[in-house]
Amino acid sequence: MKLVKNMDLIKVAKSYIFKLKKYFKNREFREKIKKEKSKKYLYSKSNRKVSFFDVYKNKKRTFTNVLVVISNNSKKYKYQFLITWATLISLSFYIIFVSPYFRISPSKVIIERLDTITDINIAYKSIEDVYSSSIFLIDKNEIKKSLAWLQKNIFNVGVTRLFPNWLKIVIESYKPEFYTKFSGIDKSYLVTSNGVLIYEKNIWKMLYNLEIIDASLLENWFFDYKEWVDESTMKKIIYLRDNFKKAFQNKNIAKLVYFKTENELHISLDTGSIIIFELNDDLYRQIALLKFYNDMNKDNLSSGEIYYVDVRIIWKVFACKEKQVCKRNLSRIYGNFYK
Repeated sequence: MKLVKNMDLIKVAKSYIFKLKKYFKNREFREKIKKEKSKKYLYSKSNRKVSFFDVYKNKKRTFTNVLVVISNNSKKYKYQFLITWATLISLSFYIIFVSPYFRISPSKVIIERLDTITDINIAYKSIEDVYSSSIFLIDKNEIKKSLAWLQKNIFNVGVTRLFPNWLKIVIESYKPEFYTKFSGIDKSYLVTSNGVLIYEKNIWKMLYNLEIIDASLLENWFFDYKEWVDESTMKKIIYLRDNFKKAFQNKNIAKLVYFKTENELHISLDTGSIIIFELNDDLYRQIALLKFYNDMNKDNLSSGEIYYVDVRIIWKVFACKEKQVCKRNLSRIYGNFYK
C-alpha cells in the first residue's frame, strides 16, 4: 500500500513540473512574437510601399487620419480617384434619371378633389405627359397649367412628390355662383365665380338662375368647362347680386339675365319688375341711387305696377331736377349701406 501511495505522489509531482516548464516556454514564445511584431511596424514611412487600398485596411484609424492619408496620396493615385468618382457619379445619374425606380407611372399618381364639380377623369388625362418622367424632373407649374387647360374652373392645384416614384395632386375648383339653362338643351349648368360653365345633373337649390344671352356661345353648342365670360365681369355680376340683396332685403330675386353684347345685367323680382344695370358704370352708385329712388316713391318696386326700371334713366331724371340734393342724400343716407 505504501508503494502505491509513493507512486501517486511521484506522478503528481511530475505533472506539476511539466506544467511549469510549458508555462515558461510559452511565455518566452509570446514575448518573442511580440518583439517581432514591434519590429515589423517600427520602420520609416519613406521606405514603406503604400497601396491604394491601404487607407481602408486599418480599422483602428479614425476618419480624420483616413482623410489625411488620402490627401497625402491624392497626387500619386489621382487617376484611381478620378475613375472611382466618375463611376459613382455615373451610377447615381443612371439610378436617378434613367432607371425605372424614380419614374412615375399612371398607377403611382393620386389625384384628389376638394369639391364635387371637378372631373377626376379629365384631370388624369390632362397630365399624361408626366407619366414615365423622373420624379426629379417634373415641373409643378406645368402640371397646374395642364390641369387648368382642360378644366378652366380649377382654382388651386397642390402637387406633392412622394418618393421614390409617387405623385399626389390635390385640386380645388372655383365656387359655383349661379346655374343656367339653354333653350333646346335639356341640361343644367353651373356658373363658377370665374365664369366657367360646368354640367351638373342635380342643381343646388340655393343658387340663383342666371340666363345667358350670348349668340356666339350658342353657335358652338359645347358648354362643358367652357369659359363663358372673363373673371372680372363675373365679379361685377356677383357684386350686383350680393349688394342688391343687402340694400333690398325685403325683395326676392326671381332670376338674373346677362346680355353679353350690351354688357347689361337685368335683375327680375318676384313682383314682376325688371331692374336694368349697366356693368360699365359705377355699380355702387347705381344701387344707392335705386335705393333712394324706391324710398322716395313709397317702395314702388313692391307694387308690381312698374315693369322696367332703368337705373341710368333714373340718374338722368334726378340730375335734371335735384342733382345736388340727390347727391347729398345718397352720401348721407345710403353711402354705407353695403357695409
